[in-house]
Amino acid sequence: MALDLTIAGTVVALSIVLSGLLIGIGRAIGAVKLEYFGREELVQAIINAALVGAYATITITATEISKGMVGNSACAAGDAMANLQCIYTSISGQTFSLLQSTIAIQQMVGYYQSIILEFSTFSIQPMSHLSSIALILEGQIFLLQQLLLVSEMHIQLLAFFGPQLLAFFFPLGLIFRSFFSTRKLGGFLIALSIGLYLLYPSMVLVFPQPQLNETDMLLQNVTNKTQYSTLPILDLNDNYALAGKLDNMTAISSTNSTSSADFTGDLTLSTQYINEATSSLIVFIILAPLFSLIVTLVFIKEATDIFGGEFFYTVGML
Repeated sequence: MALDLTIAGTVVALSIVLSGLLIGIGRAIGAVKLEYFGREELVQAIINAALVGAYATITITATEISKGMVGNSACAAGDAMANLQCIYTSISGQTFSLLQSTIAIQQMVGYYQSIILEFSTFSIQPMSHLSSIALILEGQIFLLQQLLLVSEMHIQLLAFFGPQLLAFFFPLGLIFRSFFSTRKLGGFLIALSIGLYLLYPSMVLVFPQPQLNETDMLLQNVTNKTQYSTLPILDLNDNYALAGKLDNMTAISSTNSTSSADFTGDLTLSTQYINEATSSLIVFIILAPLFSLIVTLVFIKEATDIFGGEFFYTVGML
């Protein structure tokens, strides 16, 4: 949604006429405060007219600056907002793939953990110790799901604000800035547009981007190992077949084969790989936007005082 700039121009023209009337009335009736107020509004109206006239130059300049801030983090052609959206889209896809691989490992752990060998005089559950690993994987799956949710929310917000900041919020800020009672709101919208468009994405792109493909492949290699494949249903009633299968899963090496199998060791390494990937996701999906948002809010607060306060009037009088 783009706001027609002619509306802003019309409002600015009306504010100039209104300020002229206030100056004239103030002089006519000898009201110094009214004349002073009219002069102040005239200066603000002239500044607004300059901002409206330079709107095209401001937007083009802001776009070029935003493109220059991307640097080596470029994901697609466009400004920093478009690149950040592209990067988060890619990360969401990688996170979903990692989530699928983690769920596959958890299913494998649950399968072997539940196996019970029944003999004539006793029964045994060889993989009962996997319960702790199953709990770790459950927590990791929950965390990955939450991170995926936050990433998708970020994509939706970027898709909404990206095209609207300079096309809608900035002109709307110019309109609100033309009136005395809404000047601070107009200054806030102008500062919001500049801060979110330039500062926020550039601060996020400073952080290292997660690389999850290697971790995903390592997890898939574990689930695809022939030693860890599930038994046919008919063999589940054969205790000796089950025992042989479990022995092969824990055989570190074999003289007849170059392959190796260490089920518990592979699962432990898998949880460590997932922890490393999750920590990098937390930094880029949670901490990086939070840090960038704090910096942007500080900028917006200070810029609002400039665009929405009396700073421009003082400079204009000088």
